[in-house]
Formats: sequence, structure tokens, C-alpha cells
Amino acid sequence: MRLSEVIEKARILLEEEDEVREELLKLTREVGREARRAIFKVHEGDLESAEERLRVASETVRRILSYKERYPRLYYSGSTTSALAEYVEACLLLAYARGNELPGFEDLGVEPHHYLLGLADFVGELRRLMIRYISSDMFKEAGEVLHVMEEVYKGLLTISVPDALVPGLRRKVDVLRGVVEAAARDLLYYVKSGELSRALRELLAELGERRGS
Repeated sequence: MRLSEVIEKARILLEEEDEVREELLKLTREVGREARRAIFKVHEGDLESAEERLRVASETVRRILSYKERYPRLYYSGSTTSALAEYVEACLLLAYARGNELPGFEDLGVEPHHYLLGLADFVGELRRLMIRYISSDMFKEAGEVLHVMEEVYKGLLTISVPDALVPGLRRKVDVLRGVVEAAARDLLYYVKSGELSRALRELLAELGERRGS
């Protein structure tokens, strides 16, 4: 084969791959958008709408997975990883909000590194959920959320693989330590504040009764 023919063949293949890359980018944007909408709906308490958003996202995820065998270089790109991690994060949050067992990476059809990255981001969404519980004086539920946050953090600490295998996980885990510690402080502060408020109300009520007697 002449050099010009080799170059032409390479051009055709790369142009085809570029078209596929554009298609895949569009799909990953759709997944990310639906996952973010689902997370927003969970925090609003609209779990039915969140589930519908994730149903739409899961169909797009299946289309993304179909690229894995033929275009592995594109499938393992940063944009795909980010989108599938967002999908995992949203699925975990909805499962927790529904009181269901958290799905694993095989349940969601994603790679282990997609799952671990999404799991790390899940902790941040749990903190938002915990703050919502605290603001509603639901301290028991807030404590349960904190327990899951700590469990995820401790679990991720056991992952010791090169950053090339799970890009960004080490950095996320470093950040999680501060997130979990801050959440624990928040819960302790509000619990103590609630106890103090109750004690003051009881004291004022008792003093009122004494004045009336």
C-alpha cells in the first residue's frame, strides 16, 4: 500500500472517530443533565420525578455503554467518566432517600472507577440532605446520614490504586475528610442547641408555674 493510501485510510478512520466522539459527548451531556435534575428533585422531596429523570438517564447510559467495545478510547474518556459518575451519584442518592439498599456498580452497569467516583460525590449530597434534616429538627435521621457518610469515607480510604486507574479519586477522598468532619460538627452543634433550647423552655415554664402558685 502506498504512503498516500495509508494516510488517506488513517484520515477516514480518525474522521469517523471524531464523529463518534461528538455523538458520545452529546450523550454524556444528556446523562449529566438528567442526573443533576434527579438530584435536585430528591432534595425537593419529589422522588417520583427524580426516578423518572433517572429512568431517562439510564436509557442514555445504555447507549453510551454500547460504545465500549468498538471505541474503547472514547468510552474511557474524561467526559464519559464524569457523566457516569454523576449518574451513579444520583442513583445512590435516590436509593438512600427511598430507604432502599444502595446499588453496586454491577447493578448500575458501570465500571468500578465510575462507581467509586460517583460514590465519593454522593457524600456531598448526603451532607445537603443532612442539613435539611437538621433544619427540620430530624436529628435521628441526620445522625443516620452522618453514619453513612462516615462509612463511605472509611471505605474509600481502603482504595489504594494509582490515580491513572481512578482519576481524581485520591483528591476527592482528601476533600471528603473535611466534609465529614464539618458535618459531624454541624450535627453536634445543632443537637446541643436543641437540647439547650428545650432546657430553657422547661425552666421558663417551671418559673411561670411558680409565679402563678
